[in-house]
Amino acid sequence: MTTHPPFARLGAACGIIFSVALFIASGQNLKAVGLAAIVLFLPFLAYLTTVLSQAEGEHGWLARCAFAAGLAGIILKLSSVIPEVVIHYDHVANGTPLHNTLQGIADATTVVCLYPLGIMLAAVCAVSLTTRALPRWLGYFAGINAAALIVNGSFLNASNVPALLLFVIWTFTAGIVLFLRAHKVAAAITNPQPAAAV
Repeated sequence: MTTHPPFARLGAACGIIFSVALFIASGQNLKAVGLAAIVLFLPFLAYLTTVLSQAEGEHGWLARCAFAAGLAGIILKLSSVIPEVVIHYDHVANGTPLHNTLQGIADATTVVCLYPLGIMLAAVCAVSLTTRALPRWLGYFAGINAAALIVNGSFLNASNVPALLLFVIWTFTAGIVLFLRAHKVAAAITNPQPAAAV
């Protein structure tokens, strides 16, 4: 069973938009854009795991593991934005105990979300390298990113999370690869090649 091309293109495009919007939101401190970007990861995750599941077969479990871990990671990341929204819209003064508590919750939740996202990419790497569901180079990139996420998540007091930026870059790249693949499939369906004469 293959994924319907419009859903495939939409799912892949959501990964691209997620990456760009999250990058812009973090640079400009736009909380609403960041929230919308994080929500857009869900259709991308659904499409990505569909691709993995089709390649793995009905008895595979890594695609389901990737979906569950990705869902847990993105929900944690979504939760980390809520304290920052409270700080912004309630004008909580910087340096106050309330500000420090809310910011501490946001930072800790962001760091914790790196673990399930790392597990997700480890599963993506395993499926990609064994089934060629994704290009081999993208599978290796997922594996490197998975290791970086787990290592970065080990530092609970980290004030920055460079592995999360690497995750955003991987998602952007995977979105482009999957979008181009879906576009080729849609073009082949729309303009089928005539059968060669025998």
